[in-house]
Amino acid sequence: MTFDFDEFYSTESVWQDREIRFDTPLNDLSLISGEFEIDSINSVEDTKGNNGAKGALSCTNLRIVWISHKNGRINLSIGYDCIMNTTIRMTNSRLRGHSEALFVMAKYGGTRFEFIFTSLIKKSPRLFTTVPSVFRAYETSKLYRDLKLRGAIMKDKELLLLPEEQIVDKLNGAWNLSAEQGNLGTFVITNIRVVWFANLAENFNVSIPYLQIQNIAQKNSKFGAALVIETTSISGSYVLGFRIDPEDKLQTLKAQIMKLWKVYGKNPMFGVKY
Repeated sequence: MTFDFDEFYSTESVWQDREIRFDTPLNDLSLISGEFEIDSINSVEDTKGNNGAKGALSCTNLRIVWISHKNGRINLSIGYDCIMNTTIRMTNSRLRGHSEALFVMAKYGGTRFEFIFTSLIKKSPRLFTTVPSVFRAYETSKLYRDLKLRGAIMKDKELLLLPEEQIVDKLNGAWNLSAEQGNLGTFVITNIRVVWFANLAENFNVSIPYLQIQNIAQKNSKFGAALVIETTSISGSYVLGFRIDPEDKLQTLKAQIMKLWKVYGKNPMFGVKY
């Protein structure tokens, strides 16, 4: 039996932190489940793309959004995953003249972009402090959102927990079927991800956030019945197989992971704290 995750949530549809969109419909700028606004600055000029246009800039846990005051159809959505760096430099603004501005260098779809934002509020440092700080928080919390192979996630066979992460269950005797002979290891199931590590080499591991799971199923393999976890295209479209004996234990584990996946999907935790 497979489970249709699209019934309640689509991980592939979470584009907000991974895309750059120009002049997108206002519905696309609405907060999604798990996204929240961190700061909003009412008077900011998009100096590079719309010099002379005043707008509002909001900073969420997934992206930067700028909307023109005069015409809401003129807007930007910049996902943090696209941002390469931020700097503060001088620029020429039609509304502020020669002044300091926030430069955001980004890349999306093989194209590089430069965005320049000028705060129109004199002596207000919020633009220069909030955006870089939230971007750093995003960069240092990728285990919440990205699949990780052979990561430094274990210590003495114990999972190094992320903030607000809780272990729900732990199951020994799980064979990873990625190699010809299989590797015996342990599953750690949390409220954020599924982790497997080899018992003889804990650095041989995989961390799979629920955000990157596309499908969970039980399938037959040359090793017998296997739990199969398919990941999203964003995370590499992996097909990961695990053998758990006896079969009823496999079915119990599958049902448990699917339940946690569904709960997570209704209120995802992206891990960005500011």
